[in-house]
Amino acid sequence: MVPSKVVLGALVVLAILGATIYVMCLPEVTIEETGLWLKPLYVYVEKEYEPVWISKASIGQYPLEAHVTGVPWISYNKSYCASTCLQMVAYKYSIKEPVEYFNFLMSFTYGASMEVFNSFAFFIPGSDPIPGFKQASKYLGLQYHFLVTSDKKLFLDMCKYLVSQDKPVVLPVDAGKLYNLTYPALHFVLLVGYRGEMFYIYEPVLGEEKFSLDEEGVEFSKEAILEAAGVFNEVFHLPWKYSLIYFTKAGEPVKNLAPLLRKNGELQVGFKYFIICTGAKAIETLANHTAQGKINLEEQMFGIYLAMVSRFDNAKFLKTRFSDNKLVVEAASKLEEAAKIYEQILELMRNGITPHEREQIVNLLFQAAKYEEDAGKLLIKASLHE
Repeated sequence: MVPSKVVLGALVVLAILGATIYVMCLPEVTIEETGLWLKPLYVYVEKEYEPVWISKASIGQYPLEAHVTGVPWISYNKSYCASTCLQMVAYKYSIKEPVEYFNFLMSFTYGASMEVFNSFAFFIPGSDPIPGFKQASKYLGLQYHFLVTSDKKLFLDMCKYLVSQDKPVVLPVDAGKLYNLTYPALHFVLLVGYRGEMFYIYEPVLGEEKFSLDEEGVEFSKEAILEAAGVFNEVFHLPWKYSLIYFTKAGEPVKNLAPLLRKNGELQVGFKYFIICTGAKAIETLANHTAQGKINLEEQMFGIYLAMVSRFDNAKFLKTRFSDNKLVVEAASKLEEAAKIYEQILELMRNGITPHEREQIVNLLFQAAKYEEDAGKLLIKASLHE
């Protein structure tokens, strides 16, 4: 599970940056009802998420119980909940790839974002997973569907109907509510079955790696599912209470991944626009604000940990998948160097931070930012040679 309150803030930042949640130009919503300040976010969300409101007519009959077939329960001791859900779905369609492949297709673990609100700072090394589902689906030969509603009966009925049609359902939820944590933890799980009013999910983030076929899953009541799904949308003040994602077969997987080398490279380089910082610029901003004493660096420890883990994993994947592209291999080496730096920073932070250690960390963050930017530029260049 996501083990820090910082993640909640970071995901909210992704939303404000143009990297999280949903709709505006829908008949159910007006600017006046939601607030003018939300309009840029809702314009982004309408374009990137392509939400479709659930109608009663779109829900067919379903039996008292059902469970999808051909979907393994896959889980990791890493915060790759969204990409792991997609990995499980893809397996059903005979796409058997490592989770790092889905991170790449979704751009989920590439780039970063950083923003400071007064004394609160949020850093997260990744990108918005919802557009990532849509982006990845095109390369997997799948069709992405993002459904929304404020009617709990329609939501539950649609969940059951899709499962009865042998379609696993990705649910955005608050793991804090789902698992009775003391803090919100925005999360994705895979709904694979139901029996009466009980629902069964495959949890993608456990304390150890898991791959198992023909398991029923973790059982939750409809009330637990409704509450967890509702809080996820409430956090972002969305014009609906519930949302779900599912996929259908649309064609064959795309082999040419060159456009994604460019996309992920651009995310690595990033940009700075007023208070918005992404990619390497986000890491530079983290360094600057640390040097100026504007933020509590200890609160960013989990984000730095995610950066370390994801950069090591991204580097390994890139070196394996694009072994014949020297520019990609070089980019991977840069990411590896950045990961080693984050590892050093975490070691310095382990028992508190002295003024001298803070100075060391600032210098290390600037070095990491340079490696991240160089990796991005190399990936962009490499895209022209794939």
